[in-house]
Amino acid sequence: MAIAGLCAGLFPFVSPSTDARYSLAWGAELLRGELPDLGPADLPTPHPLPIAVSVALAPLGAERALDAYEVLCALAFLTLVYALFRFGRALAGTGAGVLAAALVALNPRIDFFALRGFIDIPFAAAVMLAAALVGEQPRRNWARALGLLALAGLLRPEAWGLALLYALWLGFDDRARFPAALGLAVLGPAVWIGTDLLLAGDGLHSLHGTQAGADALGRTTGVDDLLPSLTAGLDSLIGWPLAAAGLLTAGWGLWRAYLPRGRRRDDALAGAERPAYLTAASLVVAGVGGFALLAVADLPLNDRYLVVPALSLVGLAAAAVMRASRSPVLAGAAVAAVAGTLVAAPADVRAIHDRFSAGRAHHRAEGELERLLDGPALRARLAPCERVVARGDLRAATASLLDRDPAAVPIADRPAPGEAGVVAPSVDGPYLLVVRCLGHG
Repeated sequence: MAIAGLCAGLFPFVSPSTDARYSLAWGAELLRGELPDLGPADLPTPHPLPIAVSVALAPLGAERALDAYEVLCALAFLTLVYALFRFGRALAGTGAGVLAAALVALNPRIDFFALRGFIDIPFAAAVMLAAALVGEQPRRNWARALGLLALAGLLRPEAWGLALLYALWLGFDDRARFPAALGLAVLGPAVWIGTDLLLAGDGLHSLHGTQAGADALGRTTGVDDLLPSLTAGLDSLIGWPLAAAGLLTAGWGLWRAYLPRGRRRDDALAGAERPAYLTAASLVVAGVGGFALLAVADLPLNDRYLVVPALSLVGLAAAAVMRASRSPVLAGAAVAAVAGTLVAAPADVRAIHDRFSAGRAHHRAEGELERLLDGPALRARLAPCERVVARGDLRAATASLLDRDPAAVPIADRPAPGEAGVVAPSVDGPYLLVVRCLGHG
């Protein structure tokens, strides 16, 4: 109870997403020695790292495990802010690091992902911290960077390509180091495929299941929607002024990095900053390329899958502001970044306020649902019911709190005779409706 009270006091705005709830439910099942049913198309993709974390948290019980998960969500966001500081500092010094960290911390869309516990926040934190390490010392920090990318690869498969590209670069630089680098690079996909094979009997279950789910739920997919989704995604995440500033700075950095030495006006970019600019530009290109591969594979084209290239552009825009005097290109990028940020500031402040208000309301609603389902009388009434029906956004929470497999909890707006139903949580209630089970009074 002390942990629950502490978490409720420190993180009253964090309300993990439905996907996070599924991971918690699956983790509890695995701890009980049961294999979850991952077959239905309306279930989310099973991500190995959240499930492993959920197994570790399951002994705390469903409610306390959720509290601990909320703490981890908050820590992931703080890690992301720190990673952007390191990333910006590698590009253009401490001032750029502080600015990049502030821009991500005060970004309404990123704040929303953090408050809802989306895996894209810890994924981006691991990737951006790895990028900062590579930008600072690409040859000395390779093992730590690949270790972070391996962790990121247990959250989203885009990290697999980043890890492989970096391992190949290391192999060209030092062949003796390549076997170890390649081993770390393939760790993520190997564990993911092994997890799918263990839990679903299909090493490619995540791919097949996500494709089926995208089709069943009508998600935006396909090459035809790639460009609209890409442009709209970057705009929703960071806005076009910051994106344009980052792209200009990336172009300037590549030009300066590859300009023949004799024609350089200064050698600053050829020294300590050169790896950082090359890393940042590579992240943008690889991130957009990974998004394009999602389109080719008929996987959903959500804006949050562009978080890494978007944050790379934020870091580059922050570098332009701090290095505006170096070049007319950087000066123009700095003007775009500053003007765009100032113009968007009033709307962003309102959006952040709304995000935190909604997070607090969701947090309260989930707490009420937990208290209702935790009552011994209600649990006794639900226990004999073979079918417990829940609204879609409540299915995983209901399954976790009642020690059931989410796939065994049908989704419906109202229960039929002979079923017990969990209906609601709109934040303005009612939270729960129980229909007596047929033959159980």
